[in-house]
Amino acid sequence: MRFTLIASAPLAAVLVWVIALMIDPGVYTPLSVLLIGLGLITLTTIGTVGLVLVGGRWAHRLLVAMVGVTLMLALSRPIDGVAIAGLILSGLALVALFVPASGRLIRKLPAASGPPARAVIATLLALSTPLVLGLIPDEPNGWVVLFAIATPLASFLYSRTIPGGLALMRFGVALLALITAPFMPLPHAVASVALGAAIAMISWTHDVAVAFGPLLERGTTYAIPPELAPSEILDSAGIDQKGNRK
Repeated sequence: MRFTLIASAPLAAVLVWVIALMIDPGVYTPLSVLLIGLGLITLTTIGTVGLVLVGGRWAHRLLVAMVGVTLMLALSRPIDGVAIAGLILSGLALVALFVPASGRLIRKLPAASGPPARAVIATLLALSTPLVLGLIPDEPNGWVVLFAIATPLASFLYSRTIPGGLALMRFGVALLALITAPFMPLPHAVASVALGAAIAMISWTHDVAVAFGPLLERGTTYAIPPELAPSEILDSAGIDQKGNRK
């Protein structure tokens, strides 16, 4: 229970800050708040689950980053009662993530069956798209929202090894960025193209492909003289030492 509360502290801070932005978005527009809230809640939930269930070091770092984003949001809006509550929770979350008990949540060695690091990076980078685009202090349009929603969907298909998921990560995200960028505000267009290119580059690495579909070598059979085969195999096949049927 103590470990669960430690890992859940960043999520509590994030929820308060999303509420704070809904009350007073400060420099952000309603669409930006929607993207920021979606990105923060999604990434923080994934980090919390990853820390509690698998003790991933990546999950701990992700939660630290999300708490850092909440502290940055404090500069974007007036300080009121909700913001003060958010700052307190963010501070408590940082403390919780660095106390010795939190360290015991983290695996000392990587899981033998865990995904490669680059596969995790590619997935998290795609999932961070709404947050990155939402944090840009400019009003997003529908094309920005389309790209911000479609990219996490591609990462979901990839992480669930659904057919087409790897192709979307390698081609689809970058292609969508190039198609939609001309219709976006300039800051969002630059960020979208950069994200699409980064996701595509990482997704073309060997580790990302293996995580989606492990490479399997085709089995090969070799003919050997019957006298070299174990007797139990010959008996089960019903042949003698000369290769004749019994």
